[in-house]
Amino acid sequence: VAADAALLSRAVGRPVRVQLTREQESAWEPKGAAQLMQIDGGIDAAGRPLGYHFQTSYPSNGAPTLALLLTGTITPTATAYEMGDRTARPPYDYAPQRLVAHDMPPILRASWLRGVSALPNAFAHESYIDELASAAGADPVDYRLRHLPDPRAAELVRATAARAGWLPHTAPQQQAAIGPWLQGQGFAYARYVHSKWPGYGAAWAAWVADVEVHRDTGEVHVKRVVVGHDAGLMVNPAGVQQQVHGNVLQTTSRALKERVEIDPQSQLPVSREWGSYPILSFREVPVVEVMLMPRPGEPPLGAGESSSVPGTAAIANAIFDATGVRFRQPPFTPEVVRAALHPLPAPAGGAESNPPPAVQLDPTPPPQLPRGAVLPRRRPGLTRGLAFAGAVLAAGAALLGWRPAIAPVNASSASVYSAGLIERGRVLAALGNCATCHTAPGGAPNAGGRWLDTPFGRIVSTNLTPDADTGIGRWSFSAFQRAMREGLSRDGRHLYPAFPYTAFARTSDDDLQALYAHLMTQPAVVNAVPANELRFPFNLRPLMALWNALFHEPAPWRPAPQQSSLWNRGAYLVNGLGHCGACHTERNALGAEVSGPGFLGGTIVDGWEAPALTALSRAPVPWTEQAFFDYLRRGHSAEHGAAGGPMAPVVRDLAAAPDEDLRAMAHYLASLGRQGTPVDATRVVQQAAAQAPPLSAAQRLFDGACGACHHDGDGPAVLGRNIPLALSSKLHSDRPDSLLRVILDGVREPAGADIGFMAGFREALDDRQIAALAGYMRQRFAPGRPAWADLAQHSARLRQAAR
Repeated sequence: VAADAALLSRAVGRPVRVQLTREQESAWEPKGAAQLMQIDGGIDAAGRPLGYHFQTSYPSNGAPTLALLLTGTITPTATAYEMGDRTARPPYDYAPQRLVAHDMPPILRASWLRGVSALPNAFAHESYIDELASAAGADPVDYRLRHLPDPRAAELVRATAARAGWLPHTAPQQQAAIGPWLQGQGFAYARYVHSKWPGYGAAWAAWVADVEVHRDTGEVHVKRVVVGHDAGLMVNPAGVQQQVHGNVLQTTSRALKERVEIDPQSQLPVSREWGSYPILSFREVPVVEVMLMPRPGEPPLGAGESSSVPGTAAIANAIFDATGVRFRQPPFTPEVVRAALHPLPAPAGGAESNPPPAVQLDPTPPPQLPRGAVLPRRRPGLTRGLAFAGAVLAAGAALLGWRPAIAPVNASSASVYSAGLIERGRVLAALGNCATCHTAPGGAPNAGGRWLDTPFGRIVSTNLTPDADTGIGRWSFSAFQRAMREGLSRDGRHLYPAFPYTAFARTSDDDLQALYAHLMTQPAVVNAVPANELRFPFNLRPLMALWNALFHEPAPWRPAPQQSSLWNRGAYLVNGLGHCGACHTERNALGAEVSGPGFLGGTIVDGWEAPALTALSRAPVPWTEQAFFDYLRRGHSAEHGAAGGPMAPVVRDLAAAPDEDLRAMAHYLASLGRQGTPVDATRVVQQAAAQAPPLSAAQRLFDGACGACHHDGDGPAVLGRNIPLALSSKLHSDRPDSLLRVILDGVREPAGADIGFMAGFREALDDRQIAALAGYMRQRFAPGRPAWADLAQHSARLRQAAR
């Protein structure tokens, strides 16, 4: 950046400022520099090193800037100079030695260590001398001491090994603990120079790492780390110890988990922000012991990150001691270790050696509706004998396209209606969720202007306030009643069923009167909404006469005499003002709700799934009356999760409804669900955990992004409701839409404050990562359900649609 500024300034003859954007900094700085180390050498018959040829390739701060190369100020051959990188020189007495550093302009940073020179070089040196000790049949610590000329370093090595209880060995110990866990111990040492003057800015560090490796899953757990640290006189020993503790956690996290993925198109790191870096959970933190060498006569040296330098090599050497397998490329993730411990056989004849499993079909037969359940009648379209005649009559009405207007009236005074009637209307408006659709984002309540997307185009909600010119101030009750029952405006125009008059028609006259009184006594707001944006021929309102003849029955609710009063009250609210079917029922090609078993069978609304409310529900635990009540009352159920997306404002509105109405709705909905033996939610969670997939990069992504809040009850308590994800309907659904929407955009406006908020990952994770995350969650928490297909494409579609 500085070179670019200088070159531009020279070109224009004026001061120039060049600054990285935050996105550029994120793509560049947090990742560290990729580095490749190659070592050639060997031992003689006595186990002594014969030579050491070390080559390293990486972008260092000593490399010439790319700008100078591009402008021809210098040539690439000018980069072949002595770098002066002291960490490229091994600390052991090898003779002869040859060190080659291939320096290059820093173009991409993408490694597991986020640093150059010291950490990767120490990993190479300490891994290789461990290999030499194994080939020579010598103890790794003893072998180092034979070839370590620095007496101060040798003292630190001996003291650290003694403090850690080092067990001398000449071959991998591969000690087994309980069950499938193998135990191992690894050693590493390094001297890190902090400044240009080694005598004044160098510190010594040694590690002994005790690890356990699961022979089946490949999981590596660092149990204990003993760090010997020599930085001269300790001015603040407690502060140095705390710094060493932090370095150990950071180094261990990177060595075990942090694999940086590169986008094949942009050649940039996929993860572009700090929060996505995996880090050890509380349960994974090792016991850390720090041993500071007493050096009262030595000058104090900066601790820096000296204690981090040997860490990765110590862990790798400990894994070798546990398994007998040498890992030369961090990170040591479970899938990498598992593949090395259980290599797949080579494919025969070019055939795929590990074919994917066959698609698992859902063995569950389509659930049947419970006996005695009564669903609202729907016009069957053209399947009955009189349909043709009705269609002909409707076509005539459509051609005429006219219905008489109802004369306007003067705005009613609030004194006309009793307080009790107005209050009852307020509750009914809450049950109908009127304000959600008739309020634009940031607009006045019920003043209209909210756009609704439909397959036929966009429809804008109307102004429901009693403004005389732009609202319903001149509407009589008869006009309001006709609109709610027949879908006709006061002026005779047909309304579109995005306004769910097909459900509102079931509302009684008394309730319509109360709702009208409530709306007419609200503050009048002047708001002329724009015209709808519907495609031809759907923008021809007279055609709605034909639609109504086919699909609409403008009659009030008729109770089912064989059902209880509680059931009938719930059916009246669910299928009437509550218009639950408007979102939870799939629609046919003409936009009408399907009838029969598909009623309340679930569909997609605005990129969210409105799940089935009947026996078609995919919820792992059947919905009970109490679960429905809890969900409607508080926005969450302990056995199903929390309300999100378009359902959250519905729950917020239902706060005004009395318990007896919500109880009736819950009673009715529960009668439509799966009947039979209750399912134990705790057992569902346990069974999902018992079938957890092998540890993987996707699992680490989940742990880093989600695991702090979403766990099976064995993690820290956080603000909000932590419903075990194995109970979530989103994860058991046939469609991934709702889960992807939550991952992308989080939970910004929960149904209740006690539910908690959630940050979205739209900017932090790309579609490929979100697909991996969602796929892992499906496999981990809904193991009995088949994998979703094309998750990355679904994520990209929802990401674009929700902007």
